[in-house]
Amino acid sequence: MATASTKDSYKLYKRLLQYVKPYWKRMVLAVISAILLAAANTSLAWIIKKVMDDVFADKNLKMLTVIPFAIVLLYFFKGLFHYGQSYFMGHVAIKVVTDLRNKIYQHLQTLSLAFFANNPTGVLISRIGNDTSLLQSTVSDSITSLLRNLLTIVGLTTYTFWVNWKLATISYLIIIWAIIPIQKFGKKSRRFSTKSQSKMADISKLIFETISGIRIVKAFCMEQYESRRFSKENRRFFRIRLKRLRIRALASPTMEMLGGIASAAILYYGGYNVIKGSMTTGDFFSFVAAFAMMYKPVRGLNKLNQTIQEGLAAAVRTFELLDLKADIVDKPNATELPVIKEQIEFRNICFQYDDVPILRNINLKVKVGEIIAIVGTSGAGKTTLANLIPRFYDVTSGALLIDGTDIRDVTLKSLRNQIGMVTQEIILFNDTIKNNISYGSLEKPDHEIIAAAKAAFAHEFIIANPEGYDSIIGERGVKLSGGQKQRIAIARALLKNAPILILDEATSSLDSQAEREVQVALEKLVEGRTTFIIAHRLSTIKKADRIIVFSDGRMVEEGTHNKLLALKGEYHKLYTMQYHGDDQLHQSDLLSTTGIT
Repeated sequence: MATASTKDSYKLYKRLLQYVKPYWKRMVLAVISAILLAAANTSLAWIIKKVMDDVFADKNLKMLTVIPFAIVLLYFFKGLFHYGQSYFMGHVAIKVVTDLRNKIYQHLQTLSLAFFANNPTGVLISRIGNDTSLLQSTVSDSITSLLRNLLTIVGLTTYTFWVNWKLATISYLIIIWAIIPIQKFGKKSRRFSTKSQSKMADISKLIFETISGIRIVKAFCMEQYESRRFSKENRRFFRIRLKRLRIRALASPTMEMLGGIASAAILYYGGYNVIKGSMTTGDFFSFVAAFAMMYKPVRGLNKLNQTIQEGLAAAVRTFELLDLKADIVDKPNATELPVIKEQIEFRNICFQYDDVPILRNINLKVKVGEIIAIVGTSGAGKTTLANLIPRFYDVTSGALLIDGTDIRDVTLKSLRNQIGMVTQEIILFNDTIKNNISYGSLEKPDHEIIAAAKAAFAHEFIIANPEGYDSIIGERGVKLSGGQKQRIAIARALLKNAPILILDEATSSLDSQAEREVQVALEKLVEGRTTFIIAHRLSTIKKADRIIVFSDGRMVEEGTHNKLLALKGEYHKLYTMQYHGDDQLHQSDLLSTTGIT
């Protein structure tokens, strides 16, 4: 009965073959090339017999003329078949890995924010890059080597039994012992390969974190600390790779030792038969040549086993990722959400993350066109509430309804098409300004893109660039200032023209001058939209129709700015903390620039 690991390996092979199926024609050509290559290798042993018996023993001059030509021709076709097998199988492998990378990336797009919160970016990059690269060698090199070596061994084995079955039986009884170390080396190699890939993912994570946060590293003079941290992880990776290297290094001499024992047995028994006359010199040397030619493919199978085990370890990690189920998906009978006409309702909403309660019994109705400001201390649940609207997360209990329809009953696309977002952490791509503004609205013509940029007060600084709207802004918009990035994001939201808008601390990271510039653009953006504003500074909610105060995941106060200040409650406390009890600001600045989060 097969072991559990054997069964698991069989399932992995079977699953990998599903990706190979579409390219079966090239696989067939690779197999045919491998068969012809094995036949060519076997023919070499037969030619050695003809050389020894017909040329050296019988002094046949005609055969001396024919055989060299035959050898040249044989090597020509051998090279041709080797190329055909490698090319066709390599083509299949590259296509399979390309398909897998596409599928993994597409699958990642379907997973919720909770998944990305729990899985570092560097680890995911390693899964898509390193693991699939190992799979490519498994599909390409491994299957190519397996076909070539296995068919060569079968051909040469058949030939040796045809030459002298007794000598062949003795030889292969010794070689059979090679199977035991091959299996043991393979198991150990797979174990250390899994550890190696896991550690490589940790290193990728560390590199990504350090490079993306290089400004902070330098600001705090932590270059040496980060170098030591990387060196420590790198040493661990080195030790794992060294153990794997020891296994590979030990496999080869073990095989050579067994080959030496088999060679000694062949020499003695074969030489004895030649002396006794029961075997010709040509038969003996032909047998020895065939047996010697088997050494390379047998050794190749041993190395191949190491590669396959490493590939299987990569396959396990790859398919683990593909098997993850998205927890935010459309229901089978999900309908299209009509454009909002009446209200958004939060009905008895509770939400918890990893068994930690975040929101508790939220009840709120927001009319179309209303501007709602959500305020509270950090960790009060403000952003979490905003993330429930586009279904970045699903409520734990209760329901979020748009015009009386539970958003879980409509398609994600129709829901999110009605929502625009501008957040504190602006996400821009290393692309042109034009493409960043039209992101999510790629069908929009240039004049609408320019109109959106003008409305966001971004047009002037855009055309000041030599390339204008075709200017590349760098990774995460590194070539733009904070205020410019925010205005690009506002232009993107304006172009989308969604009826529901979420502003999540959209100006909290800006200086006073940039904030004033962005604030004017935001006022344009919120016009006529149902808007949720989350902000820390008293500058972005002055036109809010209502202010909702959150504390410890609960709505504790609701009303206008003046009404909430008069209550002397949570909102008053937040205001006092921010302005240090300055009563003059209480009466003047607050009335002109009201906003808090």
